[in-house]
Amino acid sequence: MKKKISAALPFLIMPILIPVYRILDSLILVNIFGCGCVPSTQTNTLNIPFNANDLRMAVFLVMTIGLFIWSLAASKAFQKKAAKLLYGFSVLFWNVTLTVWAVKTFMWE
Repeated sequence: MKKKISAALPFLIMPILIPVYRILDSLILVNIFGCGCVPSTQTNTLNIPFNANDLRMAVFLVMTIGLFIWSLAASKAFQKKAAKLLYGFSVLFWNVTLTVWAVKTFMWE
């Protein structure tokens, strides 16, 4: 049972964290890093050219890589090499698709 849950989590974590990150982004992160709307007029708390859009891309990239690494560890439960590869690449494809969607959809313009 633990192996099945561990194998399913890399598919479930990103869809669960996207709404949480969106709320955190709109309430806190945009105020700290700025929205990235018009770069020439952008001001943020930290006075750096890094904005909430850049942070979102970095966070989702790190999450995607982390979930792929997790899937490689979880794939040890599979017997066949083809099943391990299919599982790892399906996790990677799913999370990359969600990352691209989230970054494009929630971009502050």
